[in-house]
Amino acid sequence: MDDLRDETGGIPAGEMSGHGLGETILFVDDEVYLAEVGKEMLEDYGYHVESMTSSIDALEAFVQTPDKFDLVITDYTMPGMMGNLLAEKIQGIRPEIPIIMCTGIPLDPQITEELRLAKILLKPLDMEGFLQLVRKVLDHPLSRQPGVSVDKGSNPLDGLPGL
Repeated sequence: MDDLRDETGGIPAGEMSGHGLGETILFVDDEVYLAEVGKEMLEDYGYHVESMTSSIDALEAFVQTPDKFDLVITDYTMPGMMGNLLAEKIQGIRPEIPIIMCTGIPLDPQITEELRLAKILLKPLDMEGFLQLVRKVLDHPLSRQPGVSVDKGSNPLDGLPGL
């Protein structure tokens, strides 16, 4: 029997749609319930998830171990530091890391035009579609743009309140 494969790293098509292959995701949402549900859902599907309710704490975790994460999923509206600033600072460290931004409000393109987001999702999220998108983004990460370099001389935590 032919073993049909999809884009999930050789898993038979239709068998594990949206399932993880052990990748690590940084999941950031200031709403505790959403952070917990997002973590549980992604872990149930085979991902390792570090869930944070503070964008500043999430940036600190990323700064400490930037190569640990395969994907960042962040809310847009958060106290302390908005999701677009978090994404900008993370991309300043690792320009190639894919970022999915979730929001409950339509965003002005001017807010996100300079970011290289894999996707902007409007809440509420459809679980099956969300899981398929996560798998697709991980299977086809953003290619690094020419001329983008990491400025290792600057501290991405500079200018944040309380730091």
